[in-house]
Amino acid sequence: MIRFPPRLSASLALAAVVLVPLHQREARAGSRPVAYLTWYGQSCFLLESASGARILMDPLPLNLGYTPPADLRADAVTISHEHPDHTNVALLQGKPRVLRGLTADKKGWIRIDERVKDISVRSVGVYHDRKRGAEQGLSTVFIFETGGVRIAHLGDLGHALTDQQISAIGSVDVVLVPVGGGQTVDAQEAIHVVDQIRPRLIVIPMHFKTEASTSKDLAPVDAFIAGRPNVRRERTNRIAVTGLRYKPSAEVVVLGYK
Repeated sequence: MIRFPPRLSASLALAAVVLVPLHQREARAGSRPVAYLTWYGQSCFLLESASGARILMDPLPLNLGYTPPADLRADAVTISHEHPDHTNVALLQGKPRVLRGLTADKKGWIRIDERVKDISVRSVGVYHDRKRGAEQGLSTVFIFETGGVRIAHLGDLGHALTDQQISAIGSVDVVLVPVGGGQTVDAQEAIHVVDQIRPRLIVIPMHFKTEASTSKDLAPVDAFIAGRPNVRRERTNRIAVTGLRYKPSAEVVVLGYK
């Protein structure tokens, strides 16, 4: 056995640490969750930051076939537009801050740029249909940032994004995208929108037909994920979000609704 002087042994140990590849050290540092997303059906998600801040997005009514927790609490709630399947603030216990994307007359957008504890929230105005709101009105994209990760909830987006909207949304790590058609983009249009946004980490489909859903105008998720690489189906409705990129392209994660 070769024995080295104490100072040389310490130097060799330090060199061993330094020689660990940079990407491995970044992976170790970035593997801790910075946020959690829970899907309750339709377009309703709960975002929880690592420090415990909670924002509920587009709270759904109880007549759509889904059963969210009865004791649901959040610091704030975002409302992308004023259709009844996105506005059930009574779903929450307590008195959360309500951040609405549209004006009271539903004819304009409210510019949101606020902070809820350690989550920043901002909004980008879009349309609910392909005719600049002439059929279904306006809607809102909300962008959340916490722990260095940006999450975009596309609401009831009904069209491909313009260059101006893409620029306003900015770089995104996780996108929550409607895929079921009806009054929003359908599967093929949703694929195009995802290609426009180019999220870095995760794509989570929403607003599609499930076994529980009572909505009659929605298609299931199948057409959106058919033939796509990096698709993962989760049995649960909750996912941890880290800043770590495991695969060369964003992973499509289909969540359960309970």
